[in-house]
Formats: sequence, C-alpha cells, structure tokens
Amino acid sequence: MSNPLEPTDVGPAVGGDLGVAESDRQHVITLLNAAHSEGHLSAYDRDRRIESALAAQTFDDLVPLTRDLVVAKPAPLVNYQPAGSEQPAEQIVAIFSGTKRSGQWEVRPNTSVLTMFGGVELDLTQAIFTSQTIVVNVFCLFGGVELTVPAGSNVDNQVIAVFGGADVHKVAPPMTGAPKIIVKGFVGFGGVEVKNPKVKRRG
Repeated sequence: MSNPLEPTDVGPAVGGDLGVAESDRQHVITLLNAAHSEGHLSAYDRDRRIESALAAQTFDDLVPLTRDLVVAKPAPLVNYQPAGSEQPAEQIVAIFSGTKRSGQWEVRPNTSVLTMFGGVELDLTQAIFTSQTIVVNVFCLFGGVELTVPAGSNVDNQVIAVFGGADVHKVAPPMTGAPKIIVKGFVGFGGVEVKNPKVKRRG
C-alpha cells in the first residue's frame, strides 16, 4: 500500500536524480536494521533492501526502500470535529524541499506534516486558530520541523524519536486560556523543535 502523501518516485524536479553519498546509503541501512529489530521487516527483506541501498546511485533509488516504513510508522491522527462542521486534516509535505507557513493563516484542528530530506517551518504566532486544541502529527525521515507557538501555549510533546529528537525546552510555561498544541508522530534521523517567538528588545 502506497502513501498518498508520497510520489511513486521522487523525480528530477525535486532532486531525485541527484547522486547519493555513502553517508546517505548508511543512513538508509541503519533505518532498515532498526525496522528489522522492531519486527517491521524480515531478515530476508532487510538484506535484499540493504543490497539495493549499497547499489543505489540516486535518491530515486533510495527512497522506495523505506516507502512502506513511512506508512507503518506515523501515529494516527486524533479525530477532532469542531461543532457544526467537518474539517479534514491539512497535509503539508516537504520532500527534498522546504515549506514555510507564517502570518495570518488558518490552522485546522489537525495538521499532518511529512518531511523526507526536507524541512517545514510553521509559525503559529499570528495564525487563526479554529480550535482551542491543535494536533500536529509529524513524520520526519532525514528532515525537520520547526514549530513556533504563541507564548503561553500548552505544548504536549508525544513524538517518538529514533536517531533524532524533539526539543520543546524553548517554550515558556503554559498560561490559562492559551491554546493547547499536541505534537505527535515519528522522527528518524531528523528533529522537531517547538519554540516561542523571539522577544524583540527595545534599544
């Protein structure tokens, strides 16, 4: 089963035809070994994919080796329906690229973020919240997500990280009446950073 968020291949338009370095191959091999140890791949399937990774010349050769692992890993989205309306989860994808949202953009109750060899920056400081509780479900593979939240937001970090990390230490204590932001999902060889906006000092 393929992931609807991913293309069938990466393609030259977003760098899929670029040559891979030995470090890129080793990152994929490490991920395949981790998937095998967690029971997601048989030994035969792991060895077959490692052989393909060692022979890979471009990123188009590497990405298919972990495509089904992308489907298996993300945590399910919380099904939250605002009273009187139905809003599907917004999907933000960055594959070999970068995406940024800032200013007065509408944040849905559920936002799904997928990064593969790319990055996503979401700035919520001026965003229009459609719910008091916002769920950001991330899947980062060799990528990163930077989330800037309003000061006083109640941030709930539920991210699972393997060879990666989720940093929420730059967030001030929650305040009454501020939105609750739940960050969940999976990070492999990447990172998620949640922070407050920088305070401008008066000169």
